[in-house]
Parts: sequence; structure tokens; C-alpha cells
Amino acid sequence: MASTAKAAKAVPAPAPATPSREYLRFEIVDFHCKGLSKTVPARHRDESVYMYSGALAYGSIQRVMVIPEEIGQAGCPNAKLVPDWSTEQVLPWACRAEKGITLRRVYCEMEGLKCGPRALCGRLLAELKAFENQKMELLTGGELEFVMCSKTADGNWEPLFREPEIFTTLQGCKVMDFCYELEHQMLPVGVDIMTMNTEYGEGQVEITFAPRFGIEAADMTATFRLGTKEIAQQMGLRATFMAKPFGISGVGNGGHLNFSIWAPSGTLREAEKGGASAVSKMTSGKTNVFHSPEHGLSSTAKAFLAGVLAHAPALEALCSPTVPCYCRHGNWAPDVANWGYDDRCACVRVKAEKRGPPGSCYMELRMPSSAANPYLVIAGLVAAGLDGLQRKLELPPERQSKEDGATVLPSSLPAALEALEADEYLTNKLGKRFIRWYVDIKKAELKFLDEKLHPPQEASVAATEPSETEIGKAWRELYMEFI
Repeated sequence: MASTAKAAKAVPAPAPATPSREYLRFEIVDFHCKGLSKTVPARHRDESVYMYSGALAYGSIQRVMVIPEEIGQAGCPNAKLVPDWSTEQVLPWACRAEKGITLRRVYCEMEGLKCGPRALCGRLLAELKAFENQKMELLTGGELEFVMCSKTADGNWEPLFREPEIFTTLQGCKVMDFCYELEHQMLPVGVDIMTMNTEYGEGQVEITFAPRFGIEAADMTATFRLGTKEIAQQMGLRATFMAKPFGISGVGNGGHLNFSIWAPSGTLREAEKGGASAVSKMTSGKTNVFHSPEHGLSSTAKAFLAGVLAHAPALEALCSPTVPCYCRHGNWAPDVANWGYDDRCACVRVKAEKRGPPGSCYMELRMPSSAANPYLVIAGLVAAGLDGLQRKLELPPERQSKEDGATVLPSSLPAALEALEADEYLTNKLGKRFIRWYVDIKKAELKFLDEKLHPPQEASVAATEPSETEIGKAWRELYMEFI
């Protein structure tokens, strides 16, 4: 008798799961805010990882490099990378989900070397916190401008869009797919993007961030910069934070730093119990030492700002670390060391209202270009401000011009480096080794550009000055890809 049972339907075997593979990027940040790293399988995370001890003296591209005297004398040894495990994060854009690959990043310092940007920044922030036992903390946020580029048919790069259409919606639509992806990828690593818009320059985009206290703010900015460049690269684009990637005249990429100083109060301010704003949430239980309900700016704020202005010429070498940065002067970037209430043309723009909430009182350092290293800018800012606090410097009148007595800022990188070396206080505060390494690598970059733009010629050939096109090409070769 035939069986009436139905034949069982064959069930396909489940596809084998993609094996999980984990890696760890041990990363230091060099003087240019360029990440230098070694990637290690996670199973070796507790093993010692080493890097060439003179790596900080690489240029913006490694065709330019300096061997510091003490490194050369020691035989160019390796240095152990010391991880700060509190910074360990999964970098979403660097993972490869289709291959089961997870990548984590941890920021490191070189053992025994105290002139690295992150170590230097941390030391100055600790000094601020220890000042007169006030436990003051620097709150910084800011805005970074960068240029988005696409590749041409002949393999060169050009701005992703043309014309200076700041805030124009249709202009923004040309780059918004990238911005959406950027915001999505950055939030998991603590980079809280608040606004995104096109700016004055060709291909120029501006991103603003929610602020962070202390070293976390610089870590956030460094993570954002490298992540932005990685994501653009994955999409066949290029993002560059160099001050002027195309041309010489006109606006450049700015990296304004918004800052205020807070100390513990132990009191939850009534206006903040609802947690209305990003600043309110972050500063609950703290007092803004810059704010004065009677005068708008406190005496602490005035002395700190006076210190910043007193050392502004030297700070320019940290805020404007590349040759193209100086094209920004006069284009929404300061050329004298002055300050002013809500003055976008001043060196330091001050936001302070007598009756305003404490969180609305802050200062905006407008000197930095987006090429500046955030760790070095913060370290220099704090060092200068501490001098103002220690000496109780008097703040000059607002909106001073050169004719009124405001100090003129250096108008070139060589002049800024000279001002940095001549500033005895800042040199001692930041460390003579750091100053020497930093100045030497900057001078090596200047030499690279000079040789590119003024090659040796036969005696019978008359020397000609390089064209703007030739200058722009040399600048891009040195700065565009990695800054």
C-alpha cells in the first residue's frame, strides 16, 4: 500500500556566520593633528606596541621630516606607546561589517616623551585646575570649516561646488548626503554635531559641535578631523582642513574655538533643572567663572583674556601653523590682538550679558585656522590665560586698532615662529623641547615650499616669481591630503 505521508521539505542549512574579527588602532596625534598609528589584532591588546620615537617630527607629508638632535644621538630608537584606555572607542566608519571586522581606537602617548600635543594639553589643563585650588575647568566647543573636493577626469581635485553661497539651501544639498553620513557616524563616538551648512568658500562646509570639558574637547576634534577625512575617502571624495586649498585670495578654512571656564558650585541652577540646552546639561553643578551678573565679564575673565592678548603674536604660530593660514588675515580673521563684544572682526569675540544666563557667557578665539592642532591651541590658550591670572593683567579697551595701540599679529609663518621663540614665558610654559621640535619641522616645511617654488636655475635664466597657480599646487602637495 502506498504511503500517504507527504515528503518532508528539505530545509537549507544556515549560512555560516561571518567570524568576528577585532582590531585595535594604537594612535598618537602629531603636531599637525595627523593620526599616526599601528593596528593590532585585539588578542594582542596587552602586548607592548612601539613606534619610532621621532615620529612627532614628521612634516605634514613625510617627504618632509626632521630628526631631532637627541633622537639622532640615541640612534633613532623606538618608544613604547602608552594607551589611555579611557579613550578606547569603536570607530564605526573604520569597521567592516560585511567581513565581521570591528576596529577600536585608543589614543596613546610615547613613553618618556612629554612634548606630544595630547600630553602637553593635559599638563596645561591640570595646571589650570590646580590654580589657587579653584578646580577650574576649560569648556570648549567650536566650529570647523573644511573643503570638500571631487576628483576630475584627469585625476586632479577640484571643489565639490562653486560660488560663495553661504547658508543657501540648494548649495547645501550638493554636500548634504555626505553631511548626513558624517553626523550619523560621529554621534556614537561622542562628537555631537549641532549644525551643518555651506560657507563662503568654494566647496566649503562648516560644522559646529556641542562643547566638552578638558582634554575630551581636543580628543573630540581630533577624532572628528580624521574621521571626516576617512569617510570622504571611502566615498571617493576628499575633505581637507588646510586653510586655502584653492587659490590665495579670499576666505580660508577657520577653526574658531569657543571657550569658558567653570568651577564646582555644588548647586543645580534653577534655570537648568529642565536640562534645556547642551551647555546647561554639561555644566549643572558648576559656576561660570567668566560671568558676572553685575558687569557681564568677571575680573577672572578679564585677566585671562588680557593674558591671551599679551601672548597672541606667539600663539599665532600654533593657531596658524601653515603658510596658507596667513591668507585668512583680513578675511574674517584678525590681524591685531584685540577683543570686542560680539565682534566678528576681533581677535577674541566676547559674548557676555549682565542679565544673561551663565551658559551664554563665553569667548571665541578667532585666530585658529582649521589646520591648527586643537591640543596645541588649547595648551597655548591656557598657558597665556594663566599668565594673565597670575599677574592680574589689566584688560585693554575693546576694539582697539593698530593706531590705538593693539599689537599687530604676525603676517607670515616665519614671523609667527620668530614670535613664538621670542616669547620667553610661553616657551618655558610649553617646554623648550616642544618649541624646538615644532619650530624645526615648520622650518623644514618652509624649505620644502621654497625649493618647489624657487628651483635652481641656470645663471643665464632670469628668475621669475611663481604664479598663483604654481603656489596653490605646491600648497596642495604639502598640506591637502593629510591636513
